[in-house]
Amino acid sequence: NMDRRAAMGAMAAAALVASPALAGFTVPPNRPGAYAPRDACVKTPRARAFMAALRGAIARRDARALVGLAAPDVRLDFGGGSGKPLLLSQLTGAEGLGLWRELDEAVRLGCAMDAGDLVFPWIFGQNLGDVDTYAAMVATGPAVPLYRRANARAAPIARLNWQIVVVQGDNNGPDEMRNPLTRVSVINSPLEGYVPSEKLRSVIGRRLIVSRHGSQWEITAFVAGD
Repeated sequence: NMDRRAAMGAMAAAALVASPALAGFTVPPNRPGAYAPRDACVKTPRARAFMAALRGAIARRDARALVGLAAPDVRLDFGGGSGKPLLLSQLTGAEGLGLWRELDEAVRLGCAMDAGDLVFPWIFGQNLGDVDTYAAMVATGPAVPLYRRANARAAPIARLNWQIVVVQGDNNGPDEMRNPLTRVSVINSPLEGYVPSEKLRSVIGRRLIVSRHGSQWEITAFVAGD
């Protein structure tokens, strides 16, 4: 019945997290450095000039220049929000400061090619197999500490190098206000523990999608979530 199928699905998802090498699941290799940012777009025709203009607009916080790089129907959320006027109002309004930071981070974290589109950050264009993308995060650095317990003052049991983890719980610990931690398991590894929350980024976090229309590249989406 439906309840039994739901229970079995939940058990399978738990098994993937606890033992990702189980047969029947496809999981990413997740070796150290596997998901470090890289630029797979630089040799794409006309992409270099577009990317230079994009980075320049972000560096200057030039909303009009950024909007000039967007398609007329640029998607901004999954609730119907779209268009250049809305993008301009968002970048220059109360949420603008945060959006500029997210734009800067997305572009700084590399570019992937996906079905002919430029995708920022690079990780969003990668196939993560059966990993639950809603719970998956990437450790953003070459030496992100992993603690056995929720105590950032303890010695780490390992250091993660741009690897995928799955969130297992909320922030907690004696230093939660100053040093929030998130409980995670490391995909394709027996490692579990706590990672500084600020060193984690959702794999479906804010991203920029750029598509080619004729000879021109245009931003067609700037969204987060799924």
